[in-house]
Amino acid sequence: MFINNNFTNFNLPKVKFGQNNQTAANQSNNNVSPKNTQSQTDVFRQKTLYGNDFHGHLKAFRKFKTVSDRFKLENPTGDVIFSGDEWVGSGREKNIAIVKMMNMCNITAAAPGNHNMDYKGAIGLSEMLDFAKFKTLALNLVPKDNNSAAAFPLNDDIKAGRFASSMVVEENGRKIGYIGLVPVDLFSRLSTQSKEGTQDIKILNIKETEDAVRKEVEKLEKQGVNIIKLVSHLGKDAATQLAQRVGGIDVINDGHSHDTLEGLQYGKNLFKSPRGEWVIVTQAGKNGHSYGVLDVVYDKDGRIIQAKNEVKNLDKEPENLVIKMMEDMSLGAPETIGVIAHEVKSKPETILEESPLSAFLSDAYMKYSDADIVFNNMGGIRASLPAGPVTDRDIMDLMPFYNDVNVYKLSEKDIIDVLNSAVQATSKYHRTGALQVSGLRYRIGKDDKVKDVVLVKQDGTQVPLNAQNPSSDRFFKVAYNTFVAGGSEGLEALACPEKIIHKCEKNETQMLIDYIKSFNGQPIDIHEDGRITHD
Repeated sequence: MFINNNFTNFNLPKVKFGQNNQTAANQSNNNVSPKNTQSQTDVFRQKTLYGNDFHGHLKAFRKFKTVSDRFKLENPTGDVIFSGDEWVGSGREKNIAIVKMMNMCNITAAAPGNHNMDYKGAIGLSEMLDFAKFKTLALNLVPKDNNSAAAFPLNDDIKAGRFASSMVVEENGRKIGYIGLVPVDLFSRLSTQSKEGTQDIKILNIKETEDAVRKEVEKLEKQGVNIIKLVSHLGKDAATQLAQRVGGIDVINDGHSHDTLEGLQYGKNLFKSPRGEWVIVTQAGKNGHSYGVLDVVYDKDGRIIQAKNEVKNLDKEPENLVIKMMEDMSLGAPETIGVIAHEVKSKPETILEESPLSAFLSDAYMKYSDADIVFNNMGGIRASLPAGPVTDRDIMDLMPFYNDVNVYKLSEKDIIDVLNSAVQATSKYHRTGALQVSGLRYRIGKDDKVKDVVLVKQDGTQVPLNAQNPSSDRFFKVAYNTFVAGGSEGLEALACPEKIIHKCEKNETQMLIDYIKSFNGQPIDIHEDGRITHD
């Protein structure tokens, strides 16, 4: 059986499986020190099915189950990798259902993402892993210090074999090593309510992570492993940096930055390691719209000699009925809660304009919070909303975080400063976007400064705010969720627990469900109304 012409061949002769290909292997990198060798001389081919950043979209898992069943039938020795953020939010029962779905998808290994800690931080991650039948890997998630080692939340998962730094799997006589990595910026991605469960853990910084990976690679190679993969939620920039700085890695199945890395392109997702060997980095976008298949041929020394990478459309796959039945048994049958007049599409989280869906969510906050103003981040909405009947399950996918909402006493200066800061942070970090609002209108000028800021009261009365010289003694009640309160890029001024007036009874997901119900079945027209404009 010969490799077909769709492979990237790296200027090497095609190889035939089951033969001794010492000559082809020696031609690959004559000046490179080979990895530790094993007794076999044949090349080894393995396919990998990978996904990342599904963000709790249940429909995506129903479709991925179809794909994984087909993949394992066609590729019994292939591996299935998930690179983090499979579930999101603090909805415990939904998160457990997703872990059970993953159990059914033949997962070989997974890495935790930041959203895997939305439910009670590392303590909640451990609670979710109690239901897992797959291995979760995270080399750079460690006890905070020697004093907290005994209280490390994942100790029971380590003892049960559910959690580790790395693992080795043997396929057709070849040892394959897997090392897991969480994002080094994890703490900046947590809500205030999830940070409470992370007090006894430490996340290694990027330099410490690289050093730890280097040592783990050496340890695996001493065990006779010469094919090593990272299951990573680092994000593309950190992952590609690591690929070029740490030798011995072959593949990095990555997530976190929501990139779609199609094909193989040198300098984009194909690199040379310090040993002069090829390293491939994969990602398949976000929100469960795509998945990837990586097909790699290794020589006897574990070096990549041929490969093909494809990112495929998951939306077009049929849903698996067995997993759908399990979902309904876990969460109950979906309830129709309203009707949407026309499709409303989500917008990228970095836009400096109004998002109708985020504005609609902010209006739901306003109804149930007794606030003057509502702030929302662009990343809170994770799907589009199609026209027609909408169910509570649809809203769980659209707004999956279940974040608590608090009302704060903020000054006019606080409000203007954070509106400006969000705009500036969007250019700097390529995140955040214009703060979405209710009870407020504002314009972003050509200089990226906010102008014409107006408070809009419930009775329609409009009261100007001073955007040029805001007061520190003029106060308003402002509602926002516990992720925004974490003070991520551009929102640092909103990390002010001392200014909380009261906590809302409903979390944000329940607010949106109840707000849709309040229309009593009348078609809901969600559209832009000019509350945010940009010159």
